[in-house]
Amino acid sequence: MKSLVRQCLTPRMRDAARRVLGRSDPWGITEQTLEELTQLPRYQHTKIRFFGNPLQVCDAASFLSAWKEIFQAQIYRFHAQTPAPLIIDAGANLGLASIYLSRLYPSARIIAVESDPEIFSLLQANLSAQGVHAEQVLCRAVWDSNETLRFSQDHADAGRVAGAGTVEVQGLRLRDLLRKFGSVEFLTWILRGLRSVYCRIAGTALPLQRLFVEYHSQAGQPQQLAELLEVLQSGGFRYYIQHCGVCNLTPLAGLQAEAGFDLQLNIWGIRQQASAC
Repeated sequence: MKSLVRQCLTPRMRDAARRVLGRSDPWGITEQTLEELTQLPRYQHTKIRFFGNPLQVCDAASFLSAWKEIFQAQIYRFHAQTPAPLIIDAGANLGLASIYLSRLYPSARIIAVESDPEIFSLLQANLSAQGVHAEQVLCRAVWDSNETLRFSQDHADAGRVAGAGTVEVQGLRLRDLLRKFGSVEFLTWILRGLRSVYCRIAGTALPLQRLFVEYHSQAGQPQQLAELLEVLQSGGFRYYIQHCGVCNLTPLAGLQAEAGFDLQLNIWGIRQQASAC
């Protein structure tokens, strides 16, 4: 009966009923707004209310995909060892991961890093509007060196370091970042354009307890997934892998690429001594 009544009500009516009953919007956003976002064309900038505060969105499709994973599926939920865990959000995009983690741990020390200068301005505005007091918000490209890099913009969530990129961005050596801030409880990392030494971040000497890697395989390029997993395993991490995003249901019949990628995986790594937390 409940599902039948729900089907008879429009999203606007369900939102109104929720307000009358004193219930909060599910995962910070009204059903009416969700419906409007699904109807927007790609790469159209808009502003919505998120947990009652403004949030700027540069692309509805990529926002909805990230929102479902981060807030509905809660792929970043973890049990911290302290009330103020140090968290690095590498590839922060619009800031959804930082917002979620700051709500999970209000005293968390968050370092948010975004490569795309265009997206970075939205990240800064969103974190401020959402009341996220990040320790640092950096416009850098997490990489294996501090060199100046060429960045290819996507105007959504698929930008990457690439030789043909039209924008320059300063690299940020991940190993240096981890060592600078001491014991890092959680690292989120959007991994594209992997180089042979890029993924060597999980050595036992590094103070990193947990990580999440969104791994992208670039079509026509070496995958290097095995190298990443070997580094995690040799660094004392137990990993868990889940397919997401780019999907080829019949890969033997031919691979289809999306935004230049033919495979996307979510990979969680938990250092063994942290697994009991």
